[in-house]
Amino acid sequence: MPSRRAVLAACGSAVLAGCSAVRREPSVTGSWPQRGYGRTRTGVHPGDIDGPESPLTARWTRSLPSYGGSSTSPLLADGSLYVGYTDGPPSLMEGERTIVIEALDPGTGDSQWTTTVTTTRESQQTYHHADSLTLADDGSLILIQTSNGLCAVGAGENEGTQWCFDNVSDGQLSHQPISPAIDDDTVYVGHYRQLVSGESVALFYAVDLEDGSERWRHEFTTWDGTGVYSAVAVDDVVYLTEFEEGVKALDAADGTELWSESVSADSAPTVVDGTVFVTCASAADEETYGAAALDATTGEVLWEVDDDDGGGWIPRQLAATEDTVYYAAGFRLLARDTATGERRWLDANRQLAPPNVDPEELREAEPTSARTGIPAVVGDRIYVNNRNLVVVVDRETGSVHTRYDTEDPLRNSVAVADDWLYANTSSTLYGLTTCETELFGRCLR
Repeated sequence: MPSRRAVLAACGSAVLAGCSAVRREPSVTGSWPQRGYGRTRTGVHPGDIDGPESPLTARWTRSLPSYGGSSTSPLLADGSLYVGYTDGPPSLMEGERTIVIEALDPGTGDSQWTTTVTTTRESQQTYHHADSLTLADDGSLILIQTSNGLCAVGAGENEGTQWCFDNVSDGQLSHQPISPAIDDDTVYVGHYRQLVSGESVALFYAVDLEDGSERWRHEFTTWDGTGVYSAVAVDDVVYLTEFEEGVKALDAADGTELWSESVSADSAPTVVDGTVFVTCASAADEETYGAAALDATTGEVLWEVDDDDGGGWIPRQLAATEDTVYYAAGFRLLARDTATGERRWLDANRQLAPPNVDPEELREAEPTSARTGIPAVVGDRIYVNNRNLVVVVDRETGSVHTRYDTEDPLRNSVAVADDWLYANTSSTLYGLTTCETELFGRCLR
Protein backbone atom coordinates (compact mmCIF):
# COMPACT_ATOMS: atom_id res chain seq x y z
CA MET A 1 0.00 0.00 0.00
CA PRO A 2 1.42 3.45 -0.86
CA SER A 3 2.15 5.79 2.00
CA ARG A 4 -0.20 8.59 2.79
CA ARG A 5 2.52 11.05 1.84
CA ALA A 6 2.70 9.61 -1.66
CA VAL A 7 -1.05 9.55 -2.10
CA LEU A 8 -1.47 13.12 -0.92
CA ALA A 9 1.25 14.27 -3.27
CA ALA A 10 -0.71 12.75 -6.12
CA CYS A 11 -4.06 14.06 -4.91
CA GLY A 12 -2.96 17.61 -4.14
CA SER A 13 -3.94 19.77 -1.21
CA ALA A 14 -7.34 20.62 -2.68
CA VAL A 15 -8.64 17.14 -2.04
CA LEU A 16 -6.85 16.63 1.26
CA ALA A 17 -9.94 15.56 3.16
CA GLY A 18 -10.93 13.02 0.54
CA CYS A 19 -7.57 11.31 0.74
CA SER A 20 -7.68 10.69 4.49
CA ALA A 21 -9.10 7.21 4.05
CA VAL A 22 -5.79 5.89 2.66
CA ARG A 23 -3.91 6.53 5.88
CA ARG A 24 -1.67 3.58 6.81
CA GLU A 25 -2.11 2.56 10.41
CA PRO A 26 1.17 1.75 12.19
CA SER A 27 1.52 -1.80 13.46
CA VAL A 28 2.92 -2.86 16.83
CA THR A 29 5.21 -5.81 16.14
CA GLY A 30 8.12 -6.88 18.30
CA SER A 31 9.11 -6.82 21.95
CA TRP A 32 11.49 -4.92 24.23
CA PRO A 33 11.56 -6.81 27.56
CA GLN A 34 14.52 -5.10 29.29
CA ARG A 35 16.61 -1.95 29.22
CA GLY A 36 19.04 -2.64 26.40
CA TYR A 37 16.57 -5.17 24.92
CA GLY A 38 17.93 -8.47 26.29
CA ARG A 39 20.04 -10.01 29.03
CA THR A 40 23.32 -8.98 27.35
CA ARG A 41 22.13 -5.32 27.10
CA THR A 42 23.42 -4.88 23.56
CA GLY A 43 20.62 -2.47 22.65
CA VAL A 44 20.13 -4.40 19.40
CA HIS A 45 16.77 -5.82 18.37
CA PRO A 46 17.51 -9.18 16.72
CA GLY A 47 14.21 -9.45 14.86
CA ASP A 48 13.13 -8.33 11.42
CA ILE A 49 11.45 -5.08 12.37
CA ASP A 50 11.79 -1.46 11.32
CA GLY A 51 11.40 1.35 13.80
CA PRO A 52 9.54 4.54 12.81
CA GLU A 53 10.99 6.71 10.07
CA SER A 54 11.34 10.48 10.15
CA PRO A 55 9.65 12.75 10.83
CA LEU A 56 8.32 11.55 14.17
CA THR A 57 4.99 12.50 15.65
CA ALA A 58 3.27 11.66 18.93
CA ARG A 59 0.31 9.46 18.05
CA TRP A 60 -0.58 9.49 21.74
CA THR A 61 0.75 10.71 25.10
CA ARG A 62 -0.07 9.62 28.62
CA SER A 63 0.46 11.73 31.75
CA LEU A 64 2.02 9.82 34.65
CA PRO A 65 2.46 10.71 38.33
CA SER A 66 5.95 11.80 39.34
CA TYR A 67 6.38 11.46 43.09
CA GLY A 68 9.81 10.48 44.31
CA GLY A 69 10.91 7.98 41.70
CA SER A 70 13.04 7.76 38.58
CA SER A 71 11.04 7.50 35.37
CA THR A 72 11.29 3.90 34.18
CA SER A 73 12.33 2.85 30.72
CA PRO A 74 9.21 1.58 28.91
CA LEU A 75 9.10 -2.13 28.08
CA LEU A 76 7.10 -4.01 25.47
CA ALA A 77 5.92 -7.64 25.40
CA ASP A 78 2.88 -9.69 24.37
CA GLY A 79 0.83 -6.76 23.15
CA SER A 80 1.36 -4.60 26.24
CA LEU A 81 3.54 -1.60 27.03
CA TYR A 82 4.80 -1.52 30.64
CA VAL A 83 5.81 1.41 32.81
CA GLY A 84 6.28 1.98 36.56
CA TYR A 85 5.74 5.03 38.76
CA THR A 86 5.25 6.10 42.39
CA ASP A 87 1.65 7.08 43.14
CA GLY A 88 0.83 9.79 45.66
CA PRO A 89 2.46 13.06 46.73
CA PRO A 90 5.74 13.17 48.64
CA SER A 91 5.78 13.35 52.43
CA LEU A 92 8.35 14.36 55.01
CA MET A 93 7.04 11.66 57.34
CA GLU A 94 7.83 7.98 57.05
CA GLY A 95 5.01 5.85 55.79
CA GLU A 96 3.79 3.58 53.02
CA ARG A 97 4.08 4.48 49.37
CA THR A 98 2.54 2.68 46.42
CA ILE A 99 4.60 1.73 43.38
CA VAL A 100 2.33 1.18 40.38
CA ILE A 101 3.16 -1.02 37.42
CA GLU A 102 0.80 -0.33 34.55
CA ALA A 103 0.23 -2.17 31.28
CA LEU A 104 -1.04 -0.07 28.39
CA ASP A 105 -2.23 -0.65 24.86
CA PRO A 106 0.89 0.21 22.81
CA GLY A 107 -1.22 1.52 19.93
CA THR A 108 -3.43 3.88 21.91
CA GLY A 109 -1.87 4.43 25.34
CA ASP A 110 -5.09 3.22 27.01
CA SER A 111 -4.66 1.42 30.32
CA GLN A 112 -5.07 -2.37 30.22
CA TRP A 113 -4.43 -3.13 33.91
CA THR A 114 -2.40 -2.03 36.92
CA THR A 115 -0.77 -3.84 39.80
CA THR A 116 1.05 -2.43 42.80
CA VAL A 117 3.84 -3.03 45.28
CA THR A 118 4.12 -1.24 48.62
CA THR A 119 7.30 0.38 49.88
CA THR A 120 7.59 1.62 53.46
CA ARG A 121 11.00 3.29 53.57
CA GLU A 122 10.97 6.94 52.66
CA SER A 123 12.47 10.27 53.57
CA GLN A 124 12.69 13.63 51.89
CA GLN A 125 15.56 12.45 49.68
CA THR A 126 14.61 8.85 48.98
CA TYR A 127 13.95 7.55 45.50
CA HIS A 128 10.99 5.24 46.00
CA HIS A 129 11.75 3.29 42.85
CA ALA A 130 14.52 3.25 40.25
CA ASP A 131 14.75 2.90 36.48
CA SER A 132 14.76 -0.85 36.94
CA LEU A 133 11.66 -2.33 35.31
CA THR A 134 12.49 -5.78 33.90
CA LEU A 135 10.31 -8.54 32.45
CA ALA A 136 11.15 -12.16 33.21
CA ASP A 137 11.64 -14.30 30.12
CA ASP A 138 8.28 -16.04 30.37
CA GLY A 139 6.42 -12.78 31.12
CA SER A 140 4.96 -14.08 34.37
CA LEU A 141 6.94 -11.75 36.63
CA ILE A 142 7.86 -8.09 36.49
CA LEU A 143 10.84 -6.91 38.53
CA ILE A 144 11.27 -3.41 39.93
CA GLN A 145 13.79 -1.97 42.39
CA THR A 146 12.08 -0.13 45.25
CA SER A 147 13.40 1.50 48.41
CA ASN A 148 12.34 -1.68 50.26
CA GLY A 149 14.37 -3.86 47.92
CA LEU A 150 14.06 -5.69 44.63
CA CYS A 151 10.43 -6.79 44.21
CA ALA A 152 8.81 -9.32 41.88
CA VAL A 153 5.26 -8.48 40.85
CA GLY A 154 2.92 -10.94 39.16
CA ALA A 155 0.98 -10.18 36.00
CA GLY A 156 -2.43 -11.45 34.91
CA GLU A 157 -3.76 -14.23 37.15
CA ASN A 158 -0.73 -13.92 39.48
CA GLU A 159 -1.29 -10.21 40.08
CA GLY A 160 0.34 -8.68 43.15
CA THR A 161 3.67 -8.72 44.95
CA GLN A 162 5.22 -12.19 44.92
CA TRP A 163 8.36 -11.36 46.92
CA CYS A 164 10.78 -8.57 47.84
CA PHE A 165 14.49 -9.06 48.46
CA ASP A 166 16.10 -6.47 50.74
CA ASN A 167 19.17 -5.13 48.94
CA VAL A 168 18.86 -1.58 50.28
CA SER A 169 18.78 -1.98 54.13
CA ASP A 170 19.05 1.30 56.04
CA GLY A 171 20.39 3.43 53.23
CA GLN A 172 18.63 5.27 50.45
CA LEU A 173 17.92 3.89 47.01
CA SER A 174 20.39 5.03 44.37
CA HIS A 175 19.11 7.25 41.56
CA GLN A 176 21.22 5.36 39.01
CA PRO A 177 19.65 2.88 36.55
CA ILE A 178 19.89 -0.46 38.37
CA SER A 179 18.06 -2.96 36.22
CA PRO A 180 18.58 -6.52 37.53
CA ALA A 181 19.99 -9.28 35.35
CA ILE A 182 17.98 -12.46 34.76
CA ASP A 183 19.42 -15.79 33.65
CA ASP A 184 16.89 -18.64 33.50
CA ASP A 185 15.68 -19.03 37.10
CA THR A 186 18.08 -16.60 38.84
CA VAL A 187 18.18 -12.83 39.33
CA TYR A 188 21.48 -11.02 39.87
CA VAL A 189 21.47 -7.71 41.70
CA GLY A 190 23.78 -5.47 43.73
CA HIS A 191 23.29 -3.81 47.12
CA TYR A 192 22.01 -0.41 46.07
CA ARG A 193 21.95 2.52 48.41
CA GLN A 194 23.25 6.03 48.89
CA LEU A 195 24.48 6.25 52.46
CA VAL A 196 23.40 9.04 54.75
CA SER A 197 25.79 7.72 57.41
CA GLY A 198 27.39 4.49 58.52
CA GLU A 199 29.31 1.67 56.89
CA SER A 200 28.85 0.67 53.27
CA VAL A 201 27.48 -2.77 52.36
CA ALA A 202 29.72 -4.20 49.65
CA LEU A 203 27.63 -7.13 48.43
CA PHE A 204 26.27 -8.59 45.22
CA TYR A 205 23.55 -11.26 45.23
CA ALA A 206 22.05 -14.13 43.27
CA VAL A 207 18.33 -14.45 44.06
CA ASP A 208 15.90 -17.25 43.22
CA LEU A 209 13.46 -15.93 40.62
CA GLU A 210 10.56 -18.03 41.89
CA ASP A 211 10.58 -17.25 45.62
CA GLY A 212 13.10 -14.41 46.14
CA SER A 213 15.41 -16.43 48.41
CA GLU A 214 19.14 -15.72 48.42
CA ARG A 215 21.20 -18.30 46.53
CA TRP A 216 24.63 -16.78 47.11
CA ARG A 217 26.33 -13.50 47.84
CA HIS A 218 29.62 -12.05 46.67
CA GLU A 219 31.47 -9.73 49.02
CA PHE A 220 33.72 -7.05 47.60
CA THR A 221 37.09 -7.15 49.34
CA THR A 222 39.12 -4.59 47.37
CA TRP A 223 36.35 -2.34 45.99
CA ASP A 224 33.65 -0.59 48.00
CA GLY A 225 30.79 -2.28 46.10
CA THR A 226 28.32 0.57 46.63
CA GLY A 227 28.24 1.79 43.02
CA VAL A 228 27.49 -1.45 41.18
CA TYR A 229 25.74 -0.94 37.86
CA SER A 230 23.31 -3.35 36.26
CA ALA A 231 24.88 -6.75 35.69
CA VAL A 232 24.86 -8.97 32.60
CA ALA A 233 24.51 -12.77 32.71
CA VAL A 234 25.97 -14.66 29.74
CA ASP A 235 26.95 -18.34 29.42
CA ASP A 236 26.99 -19.06 33.18
CA VAL A 237 29.07 -15.95 33.94
CA VAL A 238 27.86 -12.73 35.57
CA TYR A 239 29.63 -9.52 34.53
CA LEU A 240 29.30 -6.37 36.62
CA THR A 241 30.94 -2.97 36.87
CA GLU A 242 31.82 -1.06 40.03
CA PHE A 243 31.73 2.71 39.54
CA GLU A 244 35.26 4.11 39.02
CA GLU A 245 36.77 0.78 40.11
CA GLY A 246 36.53 -1.81 37.37
CA VAL A 247 34.85 -4.86 35.87
CA LYS A 248 34.31 -8.25 37.53
CA ALA A 249 33.32 -11.67 36.22
CA LEU A 250 31.63 -14.04 38.68
CA ASP A 251 30.70 -17.71 38.36
CA ALA A 252 26.90 -17.68 38.05
CA ALA A 253 26.63 -20.92 40.04
CA ASP A 254 28.23 -19.77 43.30
CA GLY A 255 29.51 -16.19 42.94
CA THR A 256 33.19 -17.14 42.84
CA GLU A 257 35.29 -14.38 41.29
CA LEU A 258 36.71 -15.49 37.94
CA TRP A 259 38.59 -12.27 37.25
CA SER A 260 38.57 -8.55 37.95
CA GLU A 261 40.17 -5.70 36.05
CA SER A 262 40.66 -2.12 37.22
CA VAL A 263 39.25 0.46 34.80
CA SER A 264 37.45 3.67 35.72
CA ALA A 265 34.06 2.34 34.59
CA ASP A 266 31.02 4.62 34.49
CA SER A 267 28.47 2.39 32.75
CA ALA A 268 26.87 -1.01 32.95
CA PRO A 269 28.65 -3.66 30.87
CA THR A 270 27.59 -4.75 27.40
CA VAL A 271 28.70 -8.20 26.24
CA VAL A 272 28.98 -9.28 22.59
CA ASP A 273 30.85 -12.26 21.13
CA GLY A 274 33.24 -12.79 24.03
CA THR A 275 33.99 -9.11 24.63
CA VAL A 276 32.86 -6.85 27.48
CA PHE A 277 32.42 -3.16 26.64
CA VAL A 278 32.17 -0.29 29.14
CA THR A 279 32.45 3.47 29.03
CA CYS A 280 35.01 4.91 31.42
CA ALA A 281 36.99 7.95 32.47
CA SER A 282 40.46 8.29 30.99
CA ALA A 283 43.30 6.78 32.99
CA ALA A 284 45.42 9.82 32.16
CA ASP A 285 42.85 12.57 32.67
CA GLU A 286 39.77 12.27 34.90
CA GLU A 287 38.06 15.06 32.93
CA THR A 288 38.28 13.05 29.70
CA TYR A 289 35.99 10.14 28.94
CA GLY A 290 36.25 7.15 26.67
CA ALA A 291 35.52 3.44 26.38
CA ALA A 292 37.22 0.10 26.89
CA ALA A 293 36.90 -3.47 25.64
CA LEU A 294 37.88 -6.46 27.78
CA ASP A 295 38.22 -10.15 26.99
CA ALA A 296 35.19 -11.84 28.56
CA THR A 297 37.21 -14.97 29.50
CA THR A 298 40.34 -13.41 31.00
CA GLY A 299 39.50 -9.76 31.70
CA GLU A 300 42.43 -8.59 29.58
CA VAL A 301 41.96 -5.04 28.30
CA LEU A 302 41.83 -5.38 24.51
CA TRP A 303 41.66 -1.65 23.83
CA GLU A 304 40.97 1.58 25.67
CA VAL A 305 40.29 4.88 23.93
CA ASP A 306 39.70 8.51 24.90
CA ASP A 307 37.12 10.78 23.28
CA ASP A 308 39.03 13.83 22.16
CA ASP A 309 36.38 16.39 23.08
CA GLY A 310 35.55 14.97 26.53
CA GLY A 311 32.15 16.00 27.80
CA GLY A 312 30.82 12.63 28.95
CA TRP A 313 28.30 12.62 31.77
CA ILE A 314 27.45 9.78 34.07
CA PRO A 315 25.63 7.52 33.56
CA ARG A 316 26.36 6.65 29.96
CA GLN A 317 25.41 3.44 28.21
CA LEU A 318 26.60 1.42 25.24
CA ALA A 319 25.01 -0.57 22.45
CA ALA A 320 27.01 -3.04 20.41
CA THR A 321 26.70 -5.23 17.33
CA GLU A 322 29.23 -7.79 16.15
CA ASP A 323 31.35 -5.11 14.50
CA THR A 324 30.43 -1.74 16.02
CA VAL A 325 29.95 -0.27 19.49
CA TYR A 326 27.84 2.88 19.93
CA TYR A 327 27.80 5.30 22.87
CA ALA A 328 27.37 8.97 23.67
CA ALA A 329 30.22 11.35 24.49
CA GLY A 330 28.92 14.77 25.38
CA PHE A 331 26.55 15.71 22.59
CA ARG A 332 27.92 13.19 20.12
CA LEU A 333 26.96 9.61 19.42
CA LEU A 334 30.12 7.73 18.52
CA ALA A 335 30.58 4.51 16.57
CA ARG A 336 33.76 2.50 17.13
CA ASP A 337 35.11 -0.74 15.72
CA THR A 338 34.55 -3.52 18.27
CA ALA A 339 37.91 -5.17 17.47
CA THR A 340 40.17 -2.10 17.55
CA GLY A 341 38.25 0.80 19.10
CA GLU A 342 38.91 2.88 16.00
CA ARG A 343 36.23 5.48 15.36
CA ARG A 344 34.00 4.69 12.39
CA TRP A 345 32.14 7.97 12.19
CA LEU A 346 34.71 10.64 11.48
CA ASP A 347 32.08 13.13 10.29
CA ALA A 348 29.58 12.60 13.13
CA ASN A 349 29.42 15.75 15.24
CA ARG A 350 27.06 16.97 17.92
CA GLN A 351 24.04 14.93 16.83
CA LEU A 352 22.56 14.90 20.32
CA ALA A 353 22.62 18.67 20.82
CA PRO A 354 19.41 20.63 20.19
CA PRO A 355 19.51 22.26 16.73
CA ASN A 356 20.68 25.88 16.59
CA VAL A 357 21.96 25.75 20.19
CA ASP A 358 25.61 25.97 21.20
CA PRO A 359 26.45 22.72 23.06
CA GLU A 360 29.14 24.50 25.08
CA GLU A 361 26.55 26.88 26.52
CA LEU A 362 24.36 23.94 27.55
CA ARG A 363 27.34 22.13 29.03
CA GLU A 364 28.31 25.11 31.19
CA ALA A 365 24.73 25.92 32.21
CA GLU A 366 23.54 22.47 33.27
CA PRO A 367 26.17 19.77 32.78
CA THR A 368 24.64 17.15 35.07
CA SER A 369 21.31 16.90 33.26
CA ALA A 370 22.64 15.37 30.05
CA ARG A 371 22.01 11.65 30.33
CA THR A 372 21.51 9.07 27.66
CA GLY A 373 19.89 5.70 27.86
CA ILE A 374 21.14 2.64 26.02
CA PRO A 375 21.04 3.42 22.28
CA ALA A 376 18.44 1.27 20.49
CA VAL A 377 19.77 -0.28 17.27
CA VAL A 378 16.93 -1.34 14.98
CA GLY A 379 17.49 -2.06 11.30
CA ASP A 380 19.54 0.71 9.73
CA ARG A 381 18.72 3.28 12.42
CA ILE A 382 19.77 4.10 15.98
CA TYR A 383 17.35 5.69 18.43
CA VAL A 384 18.82 7.51 21.41
CA ASN A 385 17.78 10.24 23.82
CA ASN A 386 19.66 13.12 25.38
CA ARG A 387 18.10 15.81 27.58
CA ASN A 388 14.66 16.38 26.06
CA LEU A 389 15.42 15.03 22.59
CA VAL A 390 14.75 11.70 20.93
CA VAL A 391 17.30 11.52 18.11
CA VAL A 392 17.19 9.12 15.15
CA VAL A 393 20.63 8.51 13.64
CA ASP A 394 21.72 6.67 10.51
CA ARG A 395 23.56 3.54 11.61
CA GLU A 396 26.13 3.58 8.81
CA THR A 397 27.03 7.27 8.61
CA GLY A 398 26.02 8.84 11.91
CA SER A 399 23.95 11.50 10.19
CA VAL A 400 20.75 12.66 11.90
CA HIS A 401 17.44 11.61 10.34
CA THR A 402 15.26 13.54 12.75
CA ARG A 403 14.85 14.86 16.31
CA TYR A 404 11.74 14.91 18.45
CA ASP A 405 11.46 17.34 21.37
CA THR A 406 9.65 15.92 24.41
CA GLU A 407 10.06 19.23 26.29
CA ASP A 408 10.79 17.39 29.56
CA PRO A 409 14.08 15.53 30.21
CA LEU A 410 14.54 11.93 29.07
CA ARG A 411 16.85 10.09 31.45
CA ASN A 412 16.23 6.48 30.56
CA SER A 413 16.13 4.16 27.55
CA VAL A 414 13.58 3.93 24.77
CA ALA A 415 11.71 0.86 23.48
CA VAL A 416 11.24 0.31 19.74
CA ALA A 417 8.73 -1.80 17.82
CA ASP A 418 7.78 -1.99 14.16
CA ASP A 419 6.56 1.55 13.32
CA TRP A 420 6.68 2.66 16.97
CA LEU A 421 9.05 4.23 19.49
CA TYR A 422 8.19 4.65 23.18
CA ALA A 423 9.87 7.24 25.41
CA ASN A 424 9.20 8.22 29.00
CA THR A 425 9.97 11.53 30.73
CA SER A 426 9.45 12.24 34.40
CA SER A 427 5.78 13.02 33.72
CA THR A 428 4.75 11.91 30.22
CA LEU A 429 4.86 8.65 28.28
CA TYR A 430 5.09 9.07 24.50
CA GLY A 431 3.91 6.76 21.73
CA LEU A 432 5.83 8.06 18.71
CA THR A 433 5.40 6.94 15.13
CA THR A 434 6.09 8.20 11.63
CA CYS A 435 4.29 11.32 10.49
CA GLU A 436 3.24 10.33 7.00
CA THR A 437 2.08 13.80 5.96
CA GLU A 438 3.34 17.19 7.07
CA LEU A 439 1.69 20.45 6.09
CA PHE A 440 3.27 23.79 7.01
CA GLY A 441 5.51 22.05 9.53
CA ARG A 442 2.64 20.26 11.27
CA CYS A 443 1.72 16.59 11.12
CA LEU A 444 -1.70 15.81 9.70
CA ARG A 445 -3.29 12.89 11.51
